[in-house]
Amino acid sequence: MSLVIAILIFIAALVAAAGLLTFRSRPWIGGLAGAVTLAALLFWCLRPVCQVIPEDDLANFDPPIEKRTETGMIGQRLFRQEDGRWYHCKSWIARQFFF
Repeated sequence: MSLVIAILIFIAALVAAAGLLTFRSRPWIGGLAGAVTLAALLFWCLRPVCQVIPEDDLANFDPPIEKRTETGMIGQRLFRQEDGRWYHCKSWIARQFFF
């Protein structure tokens, strides 16, 4: 369902950016709609998505997960510990295309 929403936002951005949304009295509305849609699309694609790392995989990390400091596309930490569990976090777009 979320992929459908992202595709619809992308299509709306293309329509607005192509100038197909023109109004006679206010021609700038098409550009504004395109900019807002593009901002919404970027926000949607760059939001963090976190998955729990199974306990079996935690034992195999080298170096240990506690010492890792990697960051993702927007500067967020890839590995987070919340409520005693470890999570692997990536942006939504990275999760979709690069698992």
